[in-house]
Amino acid sequence: MKIDIHTHTKKCKSGDAGTREISADAFCKTILSTEVRIVAITNHNVFDLVQFKTIENGLGKEAQAWPGIELDVLENGVRGHLLVIASPTLATEFSEVVADFTKETTPDDFTATVDDVLEKFDSLGPLYVAHYRQKKPDLSDDALGKLQAGTSNPSRVVKEVTNSISAGIYISHGHASIYGSDVQDWEKYEEASRDLPDLRLPVESFEHFCLLLEKDPTTINTALDKKIAENLTL
Repeated sequence: MKIDIHTHTKKCKSGDAGTREISADAFCKTILSTEVRIVAITNHNVFDLVQFKTIENGLGKEAQAWPGIELDVLENGVRGHLLVIASPTLATEFSEVVADFTKETTPDDFTATVDDVLEKFDSLGPLYVAHYRQKKPDLSDDALGKLQAGTSNPSRVVKEVTNSISAGIYISHGHASIYGSDVQDWEKYEEASRDLPDLRLPVESFEHFCLLLEKDPTTINTALDKKIAENLTL
């Protein structure tokens, strides 16, 4: 089971590649042609609830879609990107927050502070996935510290890096870390998906993933105790 925490379905900002545009039907077909079974939709400063619901229905029980957004965060004059990802059970509420948050702005000119993000989204209990170090534009350590100190769920603050090697290094030093495709061209997604993270334990939902991030012993033991059949081709 692979997870892609960072995908795009729309060309939202002027600098976005046109090859990020994909229909809901093509998105579902592409995801289901890979081993990706959890995918977060995180367009730049935009969330399209209608498209999300269409994708969710199209994936059915074969894969999970999580609602998200990639925000331009401006903290102390330094710009970084922060993914905010919510439970699909809160997709409508998430959409309402995004609409209110981004009103009277365009995807190109929208910016927010860490305090703004926490005020708007933290009551939804989201995942915060921040571009970190080599993943540009990155959120500074000061901004990350402010985010972790201000959220009610600090275990849900994750550092997004560029590849498995970087993620492994950070994880070995006690940092929650992950990487996503940040897809630029959907024609190349199937091949790129092979390098996406494999989840060591089966994840049944957004809430289940968050409990695993918290290293909840009961959740981990329950997942380990499950007997799962898998066909291997040798």
